[in-house]
Amino acid sequence: MTTGYSVSQYGNMIACKPRMDAYAEALRRAVTPGCTVIDIGAGTGMFALLACKFGAERVIAIEPADAVQLLRISARDNGFADRITVLQDLSTAFTEANVADVIVADLRGCLPLFENHIPIMIDARERMLKPGGILMPHRDTIRAALCCHPDYTELCEEPWLRNDYGVNLSAGHRFAVNRFLRTILKPSDLRSAAHDLLVIDYGTVTSPDFTGSIVLEACEAGTVNGFLLWLDAEIAPGLRYSNAPDEPPLVYETCYFPLECALDLAVGDRIELTMTARLGDGDYLWTWASNLIRAGTNTVERAFRQNSFVESALAARRLRALPKDDDVAAST
Repeated sequence: MTTGYSVSQYGNMIACKPRMDAYAEALRRAVTPGCTVIDIGAGTGMFALLACKFGAERVIAIEPADAVQLLRISARDNGFADRITVLQDLSTAFTEANVADVIVADLRGCLPLFENHIPIMIDARERMLKPGGILMPHRDTIRAALCCHPDYTELCEEPWLRNDYGVNLSAGHRFAVNRFLRTILKPSDLRSAAHDLLVIDYGTVTSPDFTGSIVLEACEAGTVNGFLLWLDAEIAPGLRYSNAPDEPPLVYETCYFPLECALDLAVGDRIELTMTARLGDGDYLWTWASNLIRAGTNTVERAFRQNSFVESALAARRLRALPKDDDVAAST
């Protein structure tokens, strides 16, 4: 699937100052007089307009959504109509080879593993970029930390494990805890230091699928009920922004992956986390496996195996084949 945004939503992205400042400065450094820039997922065309402002001779703006038609007006209003070509289509429809000195894109969601972002960037690098050309973004890092979501009970336990009506709804609990949620948490909600889970180098990445493993150690005693993931984006060397809880607010939220049940941890308790993301039919399927190891031991006390494709089993045509919890765990 491909997400379509409204003009107002594109406006929110442009108004997101940490993001825009990084991209604008990266473009200013990369664009040289006479160069060709391709803006993939151009939206209303802000990057394309900036590329012209910084001296690009030719800019190709590629965007499937109708919002890109606004760029035709903005190009005229800024005196760039003769330098900007608008292609309302997917970038895979662009057939000129090795034409771009600079390719700029922001196709992410809360995380860079979003829809067909990675395959599009690989295709653009391999087909459209001149040897030695510049690709933006440069590198993305997904970071993770233990957290305690303050709304875990409402999100994951009620009404499935308890409700006011005396009805057993426990069969629904597995669906509530096998999904990830977009959210905004505070630094005080974190229960461990953050670690790099995945690093995506756009100059070398060849596959949209990723697996990462880290060990997260509780830095304070208390309840842990999941993992918080966020993006550290490096648009060009030294130019970055982040949607981490301790950074200025961005247009992006963060991603919360719940545990099957909340855990009470002591300082030094560890959770081994392995996350796998696989692209299928335009959406990522996530698997997260976690092992609890108490401080001073090497023994796994609790083990959880969760995945985001449990929900898809509810499709009516597959209801009879709905796997048991043990089957789902084994499939991860």
